[in-house]
Formats: sequence, structure tokens, C-alpha cells
Amino acid sequence: MNDLKLRKAAGHDNIQNEHLIFGRSSLAVHLSLLFTAMVRHAFVPESFRFGIIKQILKNKHGDQTNLDMYRGITLTATISKLFEAVLLSVYGSYLNSDPLQFGFKKDSGCNHALFTFTESVKFYNKRGNKAYCVFLDASKAFDKVLINGLIAKLIKKGLQPLLYVYYIIG
Repeated sequence: MNDLKLRKAAGHDNIQNEHLIFGRSSLAVHLSLLFTAMVRHAFVPESFRFGIIKQILKNKHGDQTNLDMYRGITLTATISKLFEAVLLSVYGSYLNSDPLQFGFKKDSGCNHALFTFTESVKFYNKRGNKAYCVFLDASKAFDKVLINGLIAKLIKKGLQPLLYVYYIIG
């Protein structure tokens, strides 16, 4: 329960992290019994699989009528988040992914992906080979990336794009 943060929104169960953090030690015993039974019987309560999606404004100074100015967060039951944290602490070492996956991993992100990409292109260019690249426009997921600026930097570095495809959702 030490990893739970204070002042976070409650899920549909109206239980807040503070209830668990400042609860009595008997609460920890009961939660331990509950989680053990859930794992032993391979059963997850229906309420653990339910979430409420709320739209959060990304930038208070932007156009609030533009849908791209919002991101969705899912409010889930606090006890289910605790159960997930317990499972990750117990079984996390068994959950492996490809080392070239950068998203949704601890201590990894866009900077690591960009470094790997840049170094790979340098490696092939130094040896006189061409590097052919395909990019996915994930501007809905990564709203901070200026696609035109990225393309301009790639061209300035000597990468000649073969084809640009933009998919605009209107």
C-alpha cells in the first residue's frame, strides 16, 4: 500500500487511496485473504473489470471546444488497482517484452526509442548503406510531437522520405 498516492480520484466504488493507506492493519489482513483467494480460484470480481472514463483537459489555455485538447483517463476501483500492484510486485519479473518495445515500460520512453533509431540510422549510413524507415503518425497518442518539424529534421539529416501519408480524422 506504500505505492498508493494521496489525493487521487476514487473509482465507481468511492473508495479512495487514503482509505487503504490509513486503514487499520486488519484491513491489510482481509485484503491479503481476498487477493489470495482470487489468485487461488482464478476469479476476479465484476467490479474489478469496470471503469469510468473521464475526459481531462490537456491545456487550460487551448481551445476547449477542440476534442484533441482532451485525454481520457479511466477511474477504476481502488482495491483493483492495489490488486494489480500486488500482482506486478509478485509476478512482474515473469512479465517480459521485447527489448525494442519502449512504450508502457518502466524506465523507458520516447527518448530511448529516438536514441535507438538515431544510432541505427548512423550505423547503416557510416557503412554506406541506406536506411529505409516507416513512421506511424501517432499524433493522437503523442500530441507533443510536431510532425512537420520531425520530417524537416530528418530531411536536414540527409534522410530522403519516399512517401508521407497523413490520415486526418475530421
